Amino acid sequence: MSVIAKHVPGEEISIRDVFSIMLEAMGPSHWWPAESRFEIMVGAVLTQNTAWGNVARSLDALKQARVLEPDTMLSLDPGDLQELIRPSGFQKNKSRALHDLCAWYGDRCGFRPEGAEGIEDEELRSELLSVFGVGGETADDLLLYVFDREAFIADTYARRLFGFLGQDVPKGYEAFRNRMLPEVRSYAFTVVELQEFHGLIDQYGKSHRSPETMKDSFLGSYAARFGVISG
Repeated sequence: MSVIAKHVPGEEISIRDVFSIMLEAMGPSHWWPAESRFEIMVGAVLTQNTAWGNVARSLDALKQARVLEPDTMLSLDPGDLQELIRPSGFQKNKSRALHDLCAWYGDRCGFRPEGAEGIEDEELRSELLSVFGVGGETADDLLLYVFDREAFIADTYARRLFGFLGQDVPKGYEAFRNRMLPEVRSYAFTVVELQEFHGLIDQYGKSHRSPETMKDSFLGSYAARFGVISG
């Protein structure tokens, strides 16, 4: 477990410090909740533009129908899949995304995460982005939690948190991701730490949705103290 560094008033904090402070204050998040890597893959698609509770309902329906396997889902009738994932919304687009992702997963990986071991990180991300319905955030979810690759998930919760801490948050997902990745690499985060960091950021973000609530939290004294070392 990381150890919190002590800071004098006004001293800048690093991204490593932010992680340590959050982990100490909140404890492990144990995110991503799933029984298999493929369940994570499906959840990453279903969680687009909806609350996790809706995703959980869809996943339960898929489990009850015994179709939460990539080869089984690939052969499922589109209408049947749409009905099973209806609680997550946008079921037509999401069913197509799941079908195309399963097809890619089978063709490139043999339906196994280990099948991607020979693919470089950026190439793997590019391939994921070429799949219908997979955007930057979903691709990074898959990289980090399914394929155990280095990724910083620059989602809304991360934008809000680092903006509060004083980071100049650029517009757009890719721009923010590209701003933060050098920070992540400079502090040699492991994949396990990055998985935990994302879970902590999202857990914190769901409870602290405004600058006012952040100021009243354990991070309040660190407002505007984040220092970018990589430019």
